[in-house]
Amino acid sequence: MPEVVQIGPLQLQGQLVALLLACVLGFWLMRRVLRQWNRVESEVPEVPAAGVAVKGMDDLILSGVLIVFFTWRLGSLLTQPSLLWESPMKLLLTAGSKMEIVAGIVLAYIYLSYQVRKHGIAWRVLLDLLAIGAASALFLYAALTPSFGLPTQLPWGIGVEGTVSRFHPHHAYLAILLVPLLVWQQLWTARSTTVLGTGMLLKYSLFYGGAAGMVASFFALSEHTAVYLTPGQLVNLLMLIIGMNLPILSHTTGRRELMDMSQNDSKTQIQQEQQNQERAKSPAGKEGYVDKKLDGPNRPST
Repeated sequence: MPEVVQIGPLQLQGQLVALLLACVLGFWLMRRVLRQWNRVESEVPEVPAAGVAVKGMDDLILSGVLIVFFTWRLGSLLTQPSLLWESPMKLLLTAGSKMEIVAGIVLAYIYLSYQVRKHGIAWRVLLDLLAIGAASALFLYAALTPSFGLPTQLPWGIGVEGTVSRFHPHHAYLAILLVPLLVWQQLWTARSTTVLGTGMLLKYSLFYGGAAGMVASFFALSEHTAVYLTPGQLVNLLMLIIGMNLPILSHTTGRRELMDMSQNDSKTQIQQEQQNQERAKSPAGKEGYVDKKLDGPNRPST
């Protein structure tokens, strides 16, 4: 991906174009999984998928992503509002800092929390879908954005045109390591429609993604912190720890099993109602039985 992409009279940063393409891929894969889930749910409408509401969640995720994106791109207006009327085209060429990204994530979290409570959506379903989108978006962004790592003499090393030095393609290493995760996510969701909402996608995506990022970070050119780890390695270590300790829901019953269980429950209820009706029609027991000849008003005197 070149540093500047020319689209007619408009010039955009190559990293921005790569980020937009990565978000489109992640959103498309998430929507693909949701369509497959909703199609299976429509075939068996009597048994909902573990009580999980997934309709409209793709629009909810898209709104959260747009909140982060526009906060990152337009966050500079908070410190330099004059850019809006002096040089509005500069907003398309300049990107926000890490503080704008953090602010966008906080705003998106507040928005998603409100929508989740309002519509009764399970957090695990949302996080599983975000794991699919984040892994695919990170893969495409890493594949399109060159990142120079440590110096190397290997033939696949990359370098600046006109120079002799070669460096490890850190971005290519990360993209290659993420391919098995993407394949596993798509194959697993295609085979089992009950995996969504159990936390399994989130758990193993965090664990494998953290491990892949940790391996690729050993070839990256960055400074170590006070704990002898780079900021990227600290993030990967945190992902590993969360992935190892994140529990998985034990409720993984398939749709057929749920249907059988519901049918068995309905049969039991019908049998119970029939028994109650028979008891109501049968004569009372000895304690409640009344003999009109002996206990009536014309009973013989003693």
